[in-house]
Amino acid sequence: MDNLQNNSRQSVSDMVFERLKHSIITGEWKPGEKIPSENRLCKELDVSRVSIRAAINRLSAIGLLESRQGGGTYVCMYSGAEHINSIIPYIALERPDRINMFEFRKIIEVESAGLAAMRADVDNVNEMRQLAVRMRESSDPEQTALFDAEFHYMIAKATRNPIIVRVFEVLQDTYYALLKQNVDMMGSYGAHYHELICTAIESRDSVLARRYMEEHLTTSMRIAAELGEQ
Repeated sequence: MDNLQNNSRQSVSDMVFERLKHSIITGEWKPGEKIPSENRLCKELDVSRVSIRAAINRLSAIGLLESRQGGGTYVCMYSGAEHINSIIPYIALERPDRINMFEFRKIIEVESAGLAAMRADVDNVNEMRQLAVRMRESSDPEQTALFDAEFHYMIAKATRNPIIVRVFEVLQDTYYALLKQNVDMMGSYGAHYHELICTAIESRDSVLARRYMEEHLTTSMRIAAELGEQ
């Protein structure tokens, strides 16, 4: 590790925090591995023990390090899905506005549709198809929104990616609120795109699945904006 004293643009404690975090993220310190002692870090970075301890406490607070009584400090053993559990709830509590949520959905769901086309099994496709039909035929706005949300959740599950699935599960209330607003304004309009997306996934056409999902979300955002201005 390099000496940190020559950089005056950040506080020393912030620089120490970023340097230790970098050691974890890059794999220099591996999960389950004991990190160097405070004394050694003080010498390597040429900083005080107070700065080292503050950085370790911050990294422990976000779940990257854990201190064991009498045994030193270790890099936490975690999977991506487990670590995201401590981060995503803050997003859910922020209650993002419609535009931010649509942008987030385009980032996540377009690629999810592509992954689903490569990984979905017959049961996934059948359930998607049933949900699309139920949404189209439903006359109850609340049920329509539920079928809408379940369809998008099924795509997340079909990706076989536990992080994508967990993000959707934690944000499901936010998703439902947004989809309920869409249904109130547009009815079961989205069912048309759901059927197209389902067909693309069933055909294992990831390019087409991504295209239909992007069109679906972009069109929904445009119509919602137009109706909201009336």
